[in-house]
Amino acid sequence: MKHFIDIREIDLDQLRIMLKDSACLKKSRIGSHMGGIDTNPVLSDRVVALLFKKPSTRTRFSFDVGVTQMGGKSISVSSDDMQLSNSEKMSDTAQVLSKYVDMIVLRTDDHHDFLELTENSIVPVINGLSNTSHPCQVLSDIFTYEELMGPIKGKKIVWLGDGNNVCNSYIHSAEKFDFEFVYSGPEILRPYKSIDSLNCDFEQDPEKAVESADLLVTDTWFSMHQTESERNERANLMKDYCITKDLLKGVKSECLIFHCMPLYREKEISSQIAEQFFRVFLTQAENRLHVQKSIMKWCLF
Repeated sequence: MKHFIDIREIDLDQLRIMLKDSACLKKSRIGSHMGGIDTNPVLSDRVVALLFKKPSTRTRFSFDVGVTQMGGKSISVSSDDMQLSNSEKMSDTAQVLSKYVDMIVLRTDDHHDFLELTENSIVPVINGLSNTSHPCQVLSDIFTYEELMGPIKGKKIVWLGDGNNVCNSYIHSAEKFDFEFVYSGPEILRPYKSIDSLNCDFEQDPEKAVESADLLVTDTWFSMHQTESERNERANLMKDYCITKDLLKGVKSECLIFHCMPLYREKEISSQIAEQFFRVFLTQAENRLHVQKSIMKWCLF
C-alpha cells in the first residue's frame, strides 16, 4: 500500500512515472466530455472518500471529476458533516473509513492528521493540502512547466511572498528534480524548514532574487481565518513582493509565472501581469485533474 503525503518521501523514478502517466491520461481525454469514462477505468468498483476540513474549489472538483472519469465513486464531505466535528479522533475515523472506502483524500489545517490517518488506515491516503505541504499542487506545477517549457532540471525557480505550504513542497521538489530554488520574502515568513540545508537560497531583495529566473511562483498572502486588520498588516508587510511589470525586468525573456489561485489582484500580483499569465494559471488548474488521477492510480497499483 502506498500513500502520497509529501514529495520528499517518494523516489524520483516514481514521481517521473506519475508525470509520464499524467501526460498519457491528459492526451487520452482530448475530445471527451468531462463526465465521460476513461478507456481504461482503473477505479471501476472503487470508492474514494474526499474529506475536506478546509474550503476548496480546485482540489475538490479535480479529485471528484477525476474519480468519476476513472470509473469510481466519490463521497465528498466536510469535517462538519462528520463526527470529527464532535471531537472523534482521526485515528478512529481512519479505521472506520477503511471499512467503507478504497482510498482517502484529506485536506486539513493540521499535518498531524496524516500521521494518524496513515498509521490507522488500511487504504491509501493522499494529501490534498495541509498546513505544511501541498504536494498535489506542486507535482502538477512541475508537470505544467515541463509541458510548456521542457525539463525543469537546472532551471531557476523563485518563490515570492509567504513561505507557506506550497512553498515547502517546492523546496521538497527542488532536491528531487534538481532545480535551483530561491525564496524571496519577509524574514519572518521564511519557510518552516532550514532552506539552506536543502541547497535552496534566501534573497530578501525581490529584484535581486528574480535575476535570470525561469519561473516565478506566488500565492495568496492571506489565510482564510485572518481578520481584516490582520490582512491589512500582512499586505503592508508583503507589498515589496507583488509581481509587477517592473519586477519582471530582470527575468529571462521566456520566464513563466505560476499562481495556484485563488488570486488577489494588486496584492501578490498586479492586474496587468495576472491578465497576461491567466491562461497559464488555468493550465495549472486543469493539470491538477490529470496529475491527481495519476497519483490515485499510483497509490492503488
